[in-house]
Amino acid sequence: MLRTTMKSLLFALLAAVVTAGPAHAFDPWADTARYQLVYEVELAGLPPGALELWLPAPRDVFDQHLIDLQVEAPLPHRETLDALGNRIIHLEGATPPPGSAPLVARFDVVREPGLGLPEGEIVKDSPDDPRRHLAPRRRIPLAGVIADLGRTVVANQTTDVEKTRALYDWVVGNMRYAKDGEGWGEGDAVWACDSKYGNCTDFHSVFLGMARSQGVPARFVMGFPIPPGRAAGEIAGYHCWAQAHNAGAGWIPLDASEAHKTGRHDDYFGRLPSDRVAFTHGRDLILEPPQQGEPLNFFVYPYVEIDGKAVETPPWKLRYERVPLRNRSGATPAPTPTGPPAG
Repeated sequence: MLRTTMKSLLFALLAAVVTAGPAHAFDPWADTARYQLVYEVELAGLPPGALELWLPAPRDVFDQHLIDLQVEAPLPHRETLDALGNRIIHLEGATPPPGSAPLVARFDVVREPGLGLPEGEIVKDSPDDPRRHLAPRRRIPLAGVIADLGRTVVANQTTDVEKTRALYDWVVGNMRYAKDGEGWGEGDAVWACDSKYGNCTDFHSVFLGMARSQGVPARFVMGFPIPPGRAAGEIAGYHCWAQAHNAGAGWIPLDASEAHKTGRHDDYFGRLPSDRVAFTHGRDLILEPPQQGEPLNFFVYPYVEIDGKAVETPPWKLRYERVPLRNRSGATPAPTPTGPPAG
């Protein structure tokens, strides 16, 4: 259950205003969306032992509001927040026997076309503080080929905005979206820089590495895409994008891989459509409570440990429905009143 905030009231008001207009075809570049998601995870087939499971939940951020979260689980569970403000559903107990019910998490999310987080709304020492987004990561070093390339790309740029755009342009113009052979999908910035292809994880790892190496704070956003033209269905896998902090302007969203795939180069810089739901920020993640295994390269699927050791991701499925911004009774959905603060 979530805490009521001024942002909650603003989202509810926005929902009422948007819904009051005439009906028209949904346009993710212009329209706010409301998504109901059902994330289901099978637990009964896991090895016997002391089980811990961490499942990410949608973030509550500047362009997205989590209206409601409900969990049905065969084990005791609680909601937590990690150091980067990622919301987590944590289960703990003995592995359920065969035939036990799955973990089912239901999310109700309002998502706006994202314009970024203005400088004046960034809280010092919060997860949005740009100083927290300058360090290297295991697969994103800030020296060697990444730094050399970043330095070359921004050589003629002076402001953070100019540097961010130049780095984005380089990734869109020089990377190729493909899932060939081995190595792609790990977000290894050096591999992707050398290979010049990969998926969204690889595209944005190159961008993050170059940006951070040149002193521009940048962060990785992991979530799920909502398929175009379909109001309901199943989501096959994740999608990721990035944000860069520009001094004076705040956090600027961008999606280099979608820009490359669609050819809409300018559209995916500084503004993103509402056809996505953000779940987590960051790489090399320490969860809450901390896992005993290695930091997670990224976190969007269920992570499980049995007797303190990581096991293979259990079977999961994620379904979505885009629903009217008013609920079936005609009332705007009200935020729930209690719970941990949003990131």
